[in-house]
Amino acid sequence: MSWLDGLAAAYLAGRAMNVANRPSITVPSGLELRGIKAKGTSQWTIKYGKIGSSSTSEFTISNRARSHSGGWRFYWP
Repeated sequence: MSWLDGLAAAYLAGRAMNVANRPSITVPSGLELRGIKAKGTSQWTIKYGKIGSSSTSEFTISNRARSHSGGWRFYWP
C-alpha cells in the first residue's frame, strides 16, 4: 500500500466517523430543519426554513459547536 492509499483511507475513516457522530439539534420555534449534511471531516451544513415557506437557508457549524445565534442548540454524542 502506498502512502497515497494510506492518506485516502485516513480521510475516508474520518468522513465515516463524522457521519456516525451526527449532532442532535434543537431548532428555534417557527423554523424547521430541512437537512443536515457532513462537510469534510469536521463541519456540518445545516439547512432550514420557516414553517410553511418553500425558501431554504443554510449555515455551517464546526465539529463540537454548542450553539448558534437565534436559539439553535447542538448536542454531540
